[in-house]
Amino acid sequence: MRRTTVRLHIANAMLAPSLRRRRDHAAVFDRMFRAARDAGEPVVLSDEDTAAFDDLRVLLGCFAELDGLSGIGWAGAKDLVKARIENRFQVRRLQAAHPAIEAEPIERPIFVVGLPRTATTLTHRILARATGCRGPKLWEMYNLGTAADEATRSEWIRATQKRIDQVLDVSPDWDVIHPVAADAEEEDYFLKDHSAMHCAAAPMWDYLEFLRTHDFRADYRFLKEALQVLSYGRRPARWVLKHPGNLFSIEAIGQVFPDAQIVWTHRAPDTVMGSMCSMAESLHRLYLKPGRVDLDEIGRMWLQLLADGVADARRQRTRMDRGAIRDVGYHWLMSDPQTFVPELFAQLDLEWTVADKDRLEAALARPVDQRRHEYTLARYGLDHDAVERAFGDYFDFVTGLNQRRR
Repeated sequence: MRRTTVRLHIANAMLAPSLRRRRDHAAVFDRMFRAARDAGEPVVLSDEDTAAFDDLRVLLGCFAELDGLSGIGWAGAKDLVKARIENRFQVRRLQAAHPAIEAEPIERPIFVVGLPRTATTLTHRILARATGCRGPKLWEMYNLGTAADEATRSEWIRATQKRIDQVLDVSPDWDVIHPVAADAEEEDYFLKDHSAMHCAAAPMWDYLEFLRTHDFRADYRFLKEALQVLSYGRRPARWVLKHPGNLFSIEAIGQVFPDAQIVWTHRAPDTVMGSMCSMAESLHRLYLKPGRVDLDEIGRMWLQLLADGVADARRQRTRMDRGAIRDVGYHWLMSDPQTFVPELFAQLDLEWTVADKDRLEAALARPVDQRRHEYTLARYGLDHDAVERAFGDYFDFVTGLNQRRR
């Protein structure tokens, strides 16, 4: 795979002087905070807002303290944190200007969850494009606001696509690993502050420790507020959301969205692990200096993170309403989608139409010349036995799920 280009080395050389500023990452955070605060009308911050900013400060510090962080990596970390600071101020200003936003109903949202690489993206896009549904577009999450005129909307889409193209210039395989378009449905990751998936960019063990005591309900409360902003003044629609990290917080989702329906996709973990590690490797090669990417560490981190995450999600599930979660076998979806997907629509009280059938066929079509994402477990110091030991009887659950469907 062609994970990076010469442009990455040029960009890192140009950004090298900025790396010195990460030593005073608290001052960097303060500057970003003040800029967002002073960019519009004053707002009243709640205690939860203050706590959220404190936690974002921790996240920036975890990036800043990474050994081997690259210039691109530091720029990416600042951009990640800056966007979340700005989004929170933007939501508070919009709520003050349009009090009716806080009354916008977010009814029966659908959350597509599952380990990375288990067809969550395909499932999300099929459901989000169903009649009466929608998912957040990438350009919307970068430009939280009320309904914009066509010219403004087009400019925001163009600017967002430019950001995507800049990443592809230095890491072209992202077009194979996780294709992204500015005007397509994308993961709600961009509307939440914290996720274990931040560690896909770099091995932030300290950040994972911080997350052990983090209350993810705060992240989902802000997600709800952001969805209310994106609903205000638009045609009512049922939200369909997706992000692999949501799997680890299904109980928090149920507490913030009591009528949410969760679609959990399942696939054999040994297949998942190689693909996830390959995705993490591509991000590490952006965020870390050449020679600082440790493939075995990627394998260790993601085996621990995903195996522990699935085990915890299964425990959370025992405390939730059984009818809130729908299980989807990866092989059901891929072997007979024309039968299974309409059944899933019915389970979610969605109408199955000719347009949905056409969208499903288009989503499943793969151009014959499209490159494939290739990976192996061995590259990351893993093998089938190690993955089976880590995931335990989840292997049996996935196998049994597919057998029950036959």
